[in-house]
Amino acid sequence: MRQPRTIWSLYAFIFGLMGLVFIFLGTVFYITGIPVNGGPNWFFIPIGVVILLGGLACLMKCRLQEQRIKYLKTEGISVVGNIQSVRHLVWITWNTKTFVSRPGQSSPWVVQCSYCYGGQIYTVKSLLSWIKPADDFQQPIIYIDPRNPAHAYVDMDTIKWEL
Repeated sequence: MRQPRTIWSLYAFIFGLMGLVFIFLGTVFYITGIPVNGGPNWFFIPIGVVILLGGLACLMKCRLQEQRIKYLKTEGISVVGNIQSVRHLVWITWNTKTFVSRPGQSSPWVVQCSYCYGGQIYTVKSLLSWIKPADDFQQPIIYIDPRNPAHAYVDMDTIKWEL
């Protein structure tokens, strides 16, 4: 399974999986008549449905974000930005190689850039990157909406990565 590109796609995956597990457990408890401590044995089903709906809401937010990025790439104005900071999100781990890893080994990076448009300076964060950006001075391309310059997208293809 490929790694998520946005926080919203990560949330959609986690909530969707949790919702399905709760619905499955609730169905198994209900069919087999296994009692749940302090409540009815079908109670996991509505909890799973609510969690699954939360996952669908996150998926819709992710799709809207992807549409906005597509719009900015096709209709937006490209400007040159400067990398301000690079953050390593060690609280997110997406293990694809082994079951156990050290903290930060399989964690994404986020690049924060600044750009100038219309005499004002704006900042924008990139999507999740699973490769560390190079420490060199970089000026990535940023696509902005001319009607609302605060809406922007960092072109990940214009960032140099460590090998």
